[in-house]
Amino acid sequence: MKKIFSLILALALCTGNAMAFEFDNEPEAGLSFMGIFGMNISKLQNHAVVDKAKAGATMGVRADYMLPKAHGAYITAGVDWTMKGGKCNDLFTIVGPDTYEESIKDALHYFEVPIRVGFRYNLWENLGFYGEIGPYFAVGVGGKHKTSLDGDGAAIRMFEDENTYAVFKDYGYPYDNFQRWDAGIGFRIGAEYEEHYNLMIGCDWGLADIYRTSLRDAVRDQTGVTLPKVKNFNFSITVGYRF
Repeated sequence: MKKIFSLILALALCTGNAMAFEFDNEPEAGLSFMGIFGMNISKLQNHAVVDKAKAGATMGVRADYMLPKAHGAYITAGVDWTMKGGKCNDLFTIVGPDTYEESIKDALHYFEVPIRVGFRYNLWENLGFYGEIGPYFAVGVGGKHKTSLDGDGAAIRMFEDENTYAVFKDYGYPYDNFQRWDAGIGFRIGAEYEEHYNLMIGCDWGLADIYRTSLRDAVRDQTGVTLPKVKNFNFSITVGYRF
């Protein structure tokens, strides 16, 4: 009995000390803004051809609202310009009598709106850590499907030109046709120094099938094959400055 009482007392003392430590460094309530810039490593999941990750850029602005009397809880929303997509470089294509190694890259450029809830804990007065999770919504605003061959000559250039095109335009079968709209869920963890300088890592999982329905129907009608659902996946490393 004495051991149980001692354990309860020790836990109570530890909890009290932890709460006091947290409240001493609790973030101030209110609205703030942050500019971010960084790198994406993205992939098209379940794509029939493009199945490797590619690097891209991301930049945007955030508005964070630290909730009053919520002990570090906050909500955040923003607008980003972000590059996603994927690539493949181990295909072999026949052009005329010769066979060439083919490289395919899909660059998908989006305007993206993340909406998240998070929690921040200030370990010291000048250093805080935070994590957040929530949905994102995106619209495609540009990008390119590009094909390259490891050869030269007029036939090679003609093949590359015919197989390089804007990714969100509906060309019809047999070209890849991506719809503009995307949505998913993501999380981010980060650290902030001196209430200004931020370093963040995050992941986004697309939940929407980004193939056009017209392409899926055309492939099924002409080949009997049902295409898998293709979704975006993205890992990001970003830096930010809070104003």
